[in-house]
Amino acid sequence: MIVASNPAIDRTLHVPILEPGRVHRTRQVHLGAGGKGLNVARAARVLGHPCRLTGCLAGHSGALVEDLAREEGLEATWHHLPRGETRNCLLLNHDRGDATVVNEPGPVLEAGDWDGFTRKVEELARDVGGVVLAGSLPPSVDPEAYAGLCRSLARRVGRVWVDSPGPPLAALLRDPRGLSLKVNRAELSEALGHPLDDPGRLLAALRAVIGAGAALAGVTLGPQGALLATADGAWRVEAPATRLRSSVGSGDSFLAGLAVAWDRTWGVPDSLRLAAACGAANAETPYPAQFLSDRVQDLFQTCRAEPLG
Repeated sequence: MIVASNPAIDRTLHVPILEPGRVHRTRQVHLGAGGKGLNVARAARVLGHPCRLTGCLAGHSGALVEDLAREEGLEATWHHLPRGETRNCLLLNHDRGDATVVNEPGPVLEAGDWDGFTRKVEELARDVGGVVLAGSLPPSVDPEAYAGLCRSLARRVGRVWVDSPGPPLAALLRDPRGLSLKVNRAELSEALGHPLDDPGRLLAALRAVIGAGAALAGVTLGPQGALLATADGAWRVEAPATRLRSSVGSGDSFLAGLAVAWDRTWGVPDSLRLAAACGAANAETPYPAQFLSDRVQDLFQTCRAEPLG
């Protein structure tokens, strides 16, 4: 099951050149059900591993997210909020580099809204073997309440994966027991309050998270690949060479590959290879998590994962 606490409408535009202060005109507009949780679900489906979604939706834009997800064939049981509007995210693709993204914050949840959502999540999680919680939180949601939901699920569900940046990540790191955390380097640096540019310092940070009780700690490094640590050791995977179109959704696709491989009881090296292949395949596409499984298999063959001392 995948929990998307702050879904979005992804509006993707393409312009040849993106320049501040200039009027741009686009001939390509793509609408998609967006946010990290939706991207994870989409990527998992590409891998032949469909998962049920749940998430908070609000207003007219929430209804559009529901329609877009249904049109894609993404199975979901949504929690509808009584007020507000689901956020929009603007993705600007261009010919001279990576996409530029503008994210709205999302609907403001009032007292009781989050409690109602967590009750739905815990009810839906009764009969599942694993849960992925991915994405930001709507404004006004207490990061400690989110961390509490993650820990509650970890006590009852086989494996709980979490990819949430900012204050929620900082709250999770204060007590990561039983959780499988996947973040990028910038997010982990921000949560810990110090830079992690040195490979040794980064590996030490992951091992400290494992020492605090996490089941798994992984960090993506963009073109430099990724590191992963468990109680059994640490590994590094190299990112395969790709032609970058948009990195939006690559971390989500990485998480989907990792979670799917883990669910299939693959070993750590092959799980990391599949995750890296998914992230790279996503970077070659203009829209998040809309890559092809054949391309993943091609990239999987070129990926190399190795243990670290």
